[in-house]
This record gives sequence, structure tokens and C-alpha cells, in this order.
Amino acid sequence: MSPVVRRRVVLAVCAVVLVGIGALGGVLLTSRPDPGGHPADIAFSQDMIVHHQQAVDMAELVRGRASPQVAAIAAGIAAAQRKEIGLFQGWLSLWNAPMVATGEGHAGHSGAPMPGLASIPDLHRLEDATGDDLDIWFLQLMVRHHQGGVRMADAAARTAHRQQVRDVAKVVAADQQREIATMTGLLTSLGRSPLPAP
Repeated sequence: MSPVVRRRVVLAVCAVVLVGIGALGGVLLTSRPDPGGHPADIAFSQDMIVHHQQAVDMAELVRGRASPQVAAIAAGIAAAQRKEIGLFQGWLSLWNAPMVATGEGHAGHSGAPMPGLASIPDLHRLEDATGDDLDIWFLQLMVRHHQGGVRMADAAARTAHRQQVRDVAKVVAADQQREIATMTGLLTSLGRSPLPAP
């Protein structure tokens, strides 16, 4: 990839991240849930904290090792998802609910594994990868991770009790869809395809 194309990709990624953060900020400025959490809202917030934290962890695994365009995507994802984690933690604190459901690891409130989560071997492979293999594996894992996150957010956009929670879920889904499109385009430029959707 030429330096000019690389710069354009990095600028495009930054624009996508800024649009997403701006949209979430708009929801936050107009959305203040009332005290007393509904079980559906609590479950969504708790599950998204766990799901988002793995995305942040994956982004940290490639920091300083990935190509500039992938590093820009990873940094943008980490920043956006940390901000959303803070929002969900704030809601749970307001509702006097635990940050993570008791006994919850990689399973959501349904008892099934949360969609899109990377396995421990997946993460070890990411940690050991270098060069194009690192970029490709990160993008493939993160696309699949985001696809799972979109499924969770779409469900909350339909079923959450509070309008504020439904609104944020819609923003999360839209932001991750945009990032999926960007990462899929980068995979195509590297001659690879996404993993099967979760």
C-alpha cells in the first residue's frame, strides 16, 4: 500500500471514529436514565462491559506492533469502547447493580457464550503474530467481535426498558457497523476475507 493510500485510510478511519464518538455524545447529553434499573437494561449494560473490555484488550495487544492503518483502527476502537464502558458502569452504579453479573465469564445472561468473543487460543495467536499476519488476524477477530456486538446491541435496541438505553444501543450498533465496513475493506486490500459471522 502506497504512503498516499495509507494516509487516506488512516484519515478515513479517524473520521469514522469521530463520527461514532460524536453520535454517542449526542445521546449522552440528552439521555439520563432514572434511578432503579430494569433487569433488561442491567443485563445489557453488564454484558456490554464484558464484551467491550475484550475489544479493548485486543486493541492493546496490537498497540505498537500493527501497521499504521490497523493501529489507527485499534486505537479508535479502544477509545470508543472505553467511553461506552464508562457509560454502562455509570448506569449500573446509578441503579445500584453490580458491574458484572455474578458468575459471568464469557457467558451472557442467557447462559450461552456472548457472540463474537475471541477464545483464549485466538488471543494467544494474536499476541504471537507479526507483520501482515498480525494485521489480518486482528481485523478478522475484531470484525467477528463487532458482528457479535451488533447482534447484542440490536437486541437491546428492541427490548431494553428505557428509551435512553435503546438509543445508546442503536448508536453502538451503527458505530460498529461502520467499523466493520472499514475493517472489511482493509482485509480486502490485504487479500483476505472476514471469518464466518458468529
